[in-house]
Amino acid sequence: MATGKIWLLKLVPPFRHGGWLTGLLLLSLLLPLFYLGVEESPVRKTPALFFSFIIAYIIPVFSFITVKSQEALNELRPILDLDDRAFNQAQARLESASPRLTGLSLGAGTLSGCIHISFFRGSPAAAVREMLTSVSGFVAALGTVMVWIVMTTVVVMLIRQTVLFGRLGGRHVRISLLDTRKLLPFARVSIISSLAVIGALALFPLIGFETGLNLAESLPGAIALLAPLITMFIIPVWPVHRRMATMKERELASLSDRIGVCLDAAGGADLDSESLDKLSPLLNYRREIAEVSSWPFDLGNMTTFAFYLIIPPLAWVGAALIERLVDRLI
Repeated sequence: MATGKIWLLKLVPPFRHGGWLTGLLLLSLLLPLFYLGVEESPVRKTPALFFSFIIAYIIPVFSFITVKSQEALNELRPILDLDDRAFNQAQARLESASPRLTGLSLGAGTLSGCIHISFFRGSPAAAVREMLTSVSGFVAALGTVMVWIVMTTVVVMLIRQTVLFGRLGGRHVRISLLDTRKLLPFARVSIISSLAVIGALALFPLIGFETGLNLAESLPGAIALLAPLITMFIIPVWPVHRRMATMKERELASLSDRIGVCLDAAGGADLDSESLDKLSPLLNYRREIAEVSSWPFDLGNMTTFAFYLIIPPLAWVGAALIERLVDRLI
């Protein structure tokens, strides 16, 4: 099936700081649009800041993650059992999608946005009535659907990217238990893919800045992002982890058998025999294998991910503190 470049990536120019430029342009265009209906209704206001910032954030970040994923794939090239044609197809797959997948993403995003609006307004009829009778209702509906479309597309495409790395880790990468650092690109893909969702969750408090904290507005989107967050973190590393764990288990079992040959009937070693010369390196090697982690992470990876994870809670706590401070001042 024919594929083309993912439409969101087309919005980011392929030069240095192109993502920053796209983000600023989107913000400058979306803020005036979503603020059209803010002052119309004192009861229901459009979360213009949230709509504008999350779209202006997620598109450049998606482009950044795609570039980093391509760099990770290039790093894995020396240990991948792929010919040049298959490798080039894998590279292209990171930034392309079929018309069918694109259409399904757009349809799912639109449908989810409509369901969210209906849930918040009480019924589909009420949602349509408010959208057609007020500027704020129309702008709020437009922003909700746009956010769902963009976020759905990003999540679907990122999951697709992580599935690609999962397949490579499960079938095509050569693993050496004595040189696991070459597998670190899998961990980087796992962590960098999670950045899109974590950053989006950190922006959710912006909804309350103008509309007040409303769980009906925030929870559906937040819950919808949690499952992809876990999925995108696990998929790139799980297959290679299983292979590493299996290899480690087999190697330790083999070493135990070889060590057993060097022992006497009572399970001890004769210090005066030649078998001791064979036993010592086997014990050292077993110790090294036992200490090898079956996950392709290092301390730097885990530190980065831990830092990412604390961003949303800090943002939510900070927003709550600011809201209390403003209430007291007013």
